[in-house]
Order: sequence, then C-alpha cells, then structure tokens
Amino acid sequence: MPSVLIPVKELVKICRDEGVDQVFVDAAHGIGCIDIDVKEIGADFYTSNLHKWFFCPPSVAFLYCRKLLTCLNLHHPIVSHEYGNGLPIESGWIGTRDYSPQLVVSSALDFVNRFENGIEGIKKRNHDAVVEMGKMLAKAWGTNLGVPPEMCTSMIMVGLPASLGISSEKDALKLRTHLRKNFGVEVPIFFKQPEDLEVDSITGYARVSHQVYNKIEDYLKFRDAVSQLVCDGFTCMLLPD
Repeated sequence: MPSVLIPVKELVKICRDEGVDQVFVDAAHGIGCIDIDVKEIGADFYTSNLHKWFFCPPSVAFLYCRKLLTCLNLHHPIVSHEYGNGLPIESGWIGTRDYSPQLVVSSALDFVNRFENGIEGIKKRNHDAVVEMGKMLAKAWGTNLGVPPEMCTSMIMVGLPASLGISSEKDALKLRTHLRKNFGVEVPIFFKQPEDLEVDSITGYARVSHQVYNKIEDYLKFRDAVSQLVCDGFTCMLLPD
C-alpha cells in the first residue's frame, strides 16, 4: 500500500543484523513530511526530494553519505572534474546541468518559517487535515482507509467504491485520466489485487494529500466527482483503451 510510514530505522538495523554491507534509503517524500535524523537512522546513504514537500522546484534534493572507506570506490555515473573527490562532491556538480533551482532553498526555508511552528507545524497540520479529509471521503463512499491514521504522514490512502470496477493498474490510470479531464480532479489511483475468495472488495485506492495551499473544497470536489460516477452507473470498462 503506497504512502505508508515505514519504520526505516528498524529496517536498517535488520539489514545490519543480516550482514548487509551498505544500505541506501530512497526517501523521496521524506523531508518536509516526516522527521529525519540521518545519523540516527544509520543508513549508509539517504536521499530525499525537496520539491515534493519543501516548496522547491523539481530537481532539488539532498544526498547524505556516511564516511566509509568503501565510498571511495563509488562514483557518479557522469564523470566531471570532481572525479575522485568522493561521491557527495561528485554529485554536487555534474557537467552543464542547470543548478539555478538549488538557489531557491534558502527562500523556501524563509517561507516555511513564516508558518506557525515552521515545518513542524506544517507537518502536523497536514497530517491532521489529510486524516480528516480521508475519513470524510471514505464515509461518503462507504469504503475505508487503506492504512491506520498513525501510519500516515501528509498522505492517506482512501478506498474507492467497488462498483467502479477497477481491475488493473491500467484501469486505475484510465480512471485518473478521466477524473482529470472531465472533473478537473488530479489524484493518483492505485490498483490493489483482491485476496483469494474476496467478492466485491475494494480494488482501487486514491492517494490523497494535503499541503498548506489545499482547501476543503478540493476534497469535496473529488468526493462529488466519484459519487456522480457511482450514481451514473459508471465502470472502468466504459473507458476507451
């Protein structure tokens, strides 16, 4: 199930106990969404994007590398004049890539600190709001949340009505496109394979998010769009390939 809060620190420890030499954590949604202490997590490498939850343009991210002798033999696939100075340095300047988005980070920090309690306040309000909106949607559609609220951050999975007939990842993508083109709603939708002998089970889940710029009207619009599809007897079989 996507958007589940994963116990990364515990998983890293399990990897160590099992003799895994190096652990790389791809925490795409991490920074701005959860608390991060890379040293406490204990992974050898940790990366996260700042454009998802920290108000930066695409391509802005950070890479953390522990000080390990083995890192001396790791290199960025694009060779630059920093070759041999360590992976973090090699990753910091690559050819003729546009680095101007990185200049926004300091302004993003200033923007975040304009909110009550800074990023900590934003994370808490996002979590509380997305759980409230997720419960509202599930109640309206007679479905359920994909995971308990305590396993969510600023995103939550909400079951879609079984009558929509989502039977594959292709159906999920077609429904997402249909909602965007016909209702002006953009939301990722995921297919969940039903368990054996399950009948009329929920096979589609929407990944609902909340950020400071979202309003309750956004979620009501999504609620009403799905409710209208159900009322009209819509199924994914009606959508063209």
